[in-house]
Parts: sequence; C-alpha cells; structure tokens
Amino acid sequence: MVSVVIPTHNAASFLPLLLKRLGEQTIRHELIIIDSESNDGTQDLIKEKKAVFVKIDKATFNHGTSRNLGLQLSKYEIVIFMTQDALPATNDSLEKLVKMLTSQKNIAMAYGRQLPYPETGIFGRFARLNNYPETSLVKTKELIPVMGIKTCSCSNSFAAYRKNDLKLVGGFPSNTILGEDVSVAARFILQDKGVAYCAEAMVFHSHDYTISEEFKRYFDIGVFHKEQKAVLNEFSKAESEGLKYVFQEWNYLRKNGQVVLIPIQLIRTAAKYIGYKMGRLENRLPIALKRRLSMHSNFWVDL
Repeated sequence: MVSVVIPTHNAASFLPLLLKRLGEQTIRHELIIIDSESNDGTQDLIKEKKAVFVKIDKATFNHGTSRNLGLQLSKYEIVIFMTQDALPATNDSLEKLVKMLTSQKNIAMAYGRQLPYPETGIFGRFARLNNYPETSLVKTKELIPVMGIKTCSCSNSFAAYRKNDLKLVGGFPSNTILGEDVSVAARFILQDKGVAYCAEAMVFHSHDYTISEEFKRYFDIGVFHKEQKAVLNEFSKAESEGLKYVFQEWNYLRKNGQVVLIPIQLIRTAAKYIGYKMGRLENRLPIALKRRLSMHSNFWVDL
C-alpha cells in the first residue's frame, strides 16, 4: 500500500477520469485529497469516493504547506503526490514509479514522465518532450558538474517519495511561491541521496501557456530562485540551461516545419527572460505590482 496525495481546486472537469484511472491502477493505495474551496462540484465528486478529504481556505493555500498536510495525513511509507490534471497513461503507472523508487536504497524521490495531451500546441508539446525524455536516470551529486541545475530538476505533478527521507530534509518548504519539489530534490542530492527519473511511469500532463502566462510563470521562477539561492547556488545558473532550451526549441520548430513560428518563439523567450529577471529583483517592487506580475498572486497577500 502507498498513499496518494492530490491538492485540488475547481477540478470537476478532471476528476471523473482521474479517479477512474486511479481506480484501475495495479497498486493498492489510499487517496488523500486536499481541496481549496472549490465551487464547481469538485467536493461532491470527492465525497462519492472512498478518500481522506480535507478542506482548506483558498487564501491559505501554498504548494509546500498543502503537500506537507498530505504527508502528515498519509499512513504509508511511500507517498505519491499528483496534481489534479495529471492523468495516468497506463494502469501500472503508479506501480512503475514505486518500483523505481525502491530499486536502490539511496533513492529518496522518483518522478515520472509527463506526456503532452494530444491537443497540446507545439510549444507545450516541445516542453514536455524536452524535459521528460525516453530514458530513465538516477541523478546524484556526482552529476552536478555535467547536468548543473537540471540535476535537481523534477516535478511532483507525479512523484513518489520515501516519507522518512522527506521528513529528514524538513518536508516541503512552506515559504516558497513554487518549486517546492525542486527545493526538496536539491536537498536530497546535496545529502547524497538519489533523485530518480522514471520514463516508464507515465502521465498525461501539459499546458499551453500564453505569452502573458509565460511571463508570470517565469516571474515566479525568478522569485523562487532568489528565495532558494542558498540551496540552488550549489548548482549551475539557470540562465545557461535556458539558452540551451532556446536553441533546442528552434531546432524542434525547424524539424516540424514550423519555422514561421520562430518570431513568436523569440517573443515568448523575451517574455520568459524579462519575467525571470524581474522575479529575481522582486524585493524592489511593491506588493501590489508583484500580485499583478505573478501567476500565484495569493502568495503575496499576507506579506
């Protein structure tokens, strides 16, 4: 048995199929759902299922604290975290993820491959194919000189953790705007633990961000990198990986006969870069402006 924790907010369009796919999984699990004041029928859908259901105030939601609550409520040593829009691609997705986590004693976390939904646009599709390749890998401290910041790159949209290891690093940070998964992975790696990427454990999970949303998302990433610099300084700068991504995206557009989209790609890249740089300088900005620039405006409410 394992525990599965899913934070939700207005997830009614995702839950019926997600709960069905979870019910078809080959590994037994308890389900813990933490809902942030949904008003679209989400809570009614959850109540129909056998699950631990906890309601929290939307204003108090934080990516780290909500997951720490799920960790506290979980009964089992292995805890799988998912997001409401991550759909298992096969009936053994959870089992394969757990198998990777337990394949070596030093692995503290294993995260799965995220496939683009069929309707995903070319930019969202490339992001998934680039960040989640076909080959599995166990990342350790020895790979930092080779992989840099990508050593701790991961996602808990679909990830399994050993509960004791997660508690030993203090759980998820509760003061970060996003990236709680990356912060924990960095701590694992710096403490000689392994972070495993399991390409065989797959979910559908992708986004088509607008240019404005890309700006806001990268503003938040800049804030996160500034907040967590004490940990992330052990890895190479994110800007160098960002430049590699731009060239890889150009090549992907060219190979798929979409050279015409390169001007749009350049605008998207500029929005990301400016957003990221502004996020790194957030302490110089008034809170009212930060709320407008951020994808997670509630983060700034009580500051």
